[in-house]
Amino acid sequence: MEIIEHLFFLGIVYIIFNIIWGIIVLFPKLLVVGLSSNTSLDYSIKIIRYLLISTLTYSSGLNFISENNIKDQQSPWIFILGGAILALYLAGKLNKRKSILNMTTMVMGNLNKSPIKQKNLVYEPHIIGLSIIAYALCIAVPKVGVVLGENAINHWFLDTIKDIYDTPFLGWIFGIAGVFFLLSMFQKGVLTIQKFINSILGKPSSDKKENDNPLKDIMDQFENLKTDQNPFKKDQNKVDIDDDLYVDFEEVNEDEETKNK
Repeated sequence: MEIIEHLFFLGIVYIIFNIIWGIIVLFPKLLVVGLSSNTSLDYSIKIIRYLLISTLTYSSGLNFISENNIKDQQSPWIFILGGAILALYLAGKLNKRKSILNMTTMVMGNLNKSPIKQKNLVYEPHIIGLSIIAYALCIAVPKVGVVLGENAINHWFLDTIKDIYDTPFLGWIFGIAGVFFLLSMFQKGVLTIQKFINSILGKPSSDKKENDNPLKDIMDQFENLKTDQNPFKKDQNKVDIDDDLYVDFEEVNEDEETKNK
């Protein structure tokens, strides 16, 4: 029960962190840079963001162990399951971006627009991998854990997150979001384990085929609109969509970026 409580709080941490991050980083960036995209700046922000998420996961586990007097036998499970949630969360964000961009590419293609460039997905798996390694180093090397996980920035984020969550009305809203987050992580965990077992046993993947795609009928309707009188055919400018062009429940303040300079 204590482990479930910790995993639930991790969901709260991720949700509120993304809102704070949007306010103090992404919104000012939008005001200064505008909608123009800078690849170096985008990657730098993403590295810092994912690194903070991984170290906040470690700090949350450390605080939970000390505050609840968790026994030494249970402590490793707090960090192991926390790392699993972190990996599933970051991998889920990457897969969601790919799905959104692929769907948008299909739509724009049927509207006679140029294909969308998935420029900011190239190195993102590496950033996610480094973030997970940083989490593991915090656990394995105490000095690294002190530097990355017990610094003033992490303490400020965790204190702010707790203050927001303790607010009566907001706490109720984030609590509901945390429940859905936890259920989503459990579902992803079960599917991941199932795929892993199937790959070992040599069984075919149970993923849905393209013919089962619920969006296929909609795309077919767009295909029928391809005529010489297509009103969208007049100005066929290149379209470039950045990887943050989506909003999920834990990123309500994410900005939209278009046109790569």
